[in-house]
Amino acid sequence: MKKRLFVWMFVSCLLFAACAKKEAPAPSDANEPGNKTEQADKADQADKADQADEIGNKKDSEGSQGENGSKKEKDTPQASNKKEKQDSKDTSKEEGEKAAEDSQDSEEGAVPEVTFVDYSEDIKMENKDWILLSVQENCPVISIPGNEAAAEKMNLVFEQQHASNQTYIEEDKELAQSAYEDLPKEQKAEWTGYGYGATYKVMYCSANILSIACDSYEWQGTPHPNTWTTTYCFDVPTGKLLTLADVFTDKSKAGEIIDQHILDTITAEPYKDYLLEGYEDFVSDILREDVFYLNDKGLAVICNPYMVTAYAGGSIEIEVPYEDLKDVMAPQYIQGE
Repeated sequence: MKKRLFVWMFVSCLLFAACAKKEAPAPSDANEPGNKTEQADKADQADKADQADEIGNKKDSEGSQGENGSKKEKDTPQASNKKEKQDSKDTSKEEGEKAAEDSQDSEEGAVPEVTFVDYSEDIKMENKDWILLSVQENCPVISIPGNEAAAEKMNLVFEQQHASNQTYIEEDKELAQSAYEDLPKEQKAEWTGYGYGATYKVMYCSANILSIACDSYEWQGTPHPNTWTTTYCFDVPTGKLLTLADVFTDKSKAGEIIDQHILDTITAEPYKDYLLEGYEDFVSDILREDVFYLNDKGLAVICNPYMVTAYAGGSIEIEVPYEDLKDVMAPQYIQGE
């Protein structure tokens, strides 16, 4: 009985050992096929993880780009506003420049308006009703719509001349007082006084040129008054009182052309009979800064009495056509073109 029990126990142990051996896991070996499958699975998992990381990074990158895009989209209205402001600034600048050009065109295209202030008066002796000096004077006042600066320059010329006239008037008044006091008593009753005059008139007026002449006289009891004419020629846009150097590009050559025109005029009727002896030597002295002006036909020169003709010859006006002066004259001063 004991022997059977022992055999049974021995057989049971063997069976248990066999079963335990069958269920135990095989040792790990990298070269075994089963292990290769596991490594492949792990590699696949790693690849998938890498792919997932790449996808994640790509999404992150896209997300970052999306944020930048959003930022860009946010900046776009500002950039647009900036561009609109710049465009508006450029437009305003262009409009301002155009307005300035239009204003300049308006100023340069404005024709002067000339009025006159009358300063005429009879200066009488103190405590008496007798006239010492009779003064006739009118002073130009110029206005130019949109170009007050140029008008002011022109007016200053005449204001200064008016001030100078007052000096001459004061001198003539003193001469008249002295002459009256020196007269015999019987002649004082016949006293008519001295005279002084400066009368301005417009000779030519355009948007480019304003020409004014002044006919002056001074009478001090002589058989006839002393008379002369002076001229003022202005560049209207600037208000500048023009000189011969401004008008001519070759003053010497221009002088030769003008002198020939003067000779042709004074040696013809009606002036040739009033020529003074030796007049030829003084022809070149006629053209001066204060006896020329421009009009729509050419340059006019005033030849005053006693320059080359007697008083009876009067003031002679010589006109030189622009056609004869075009090669020696500044083109901006040639009128009518």
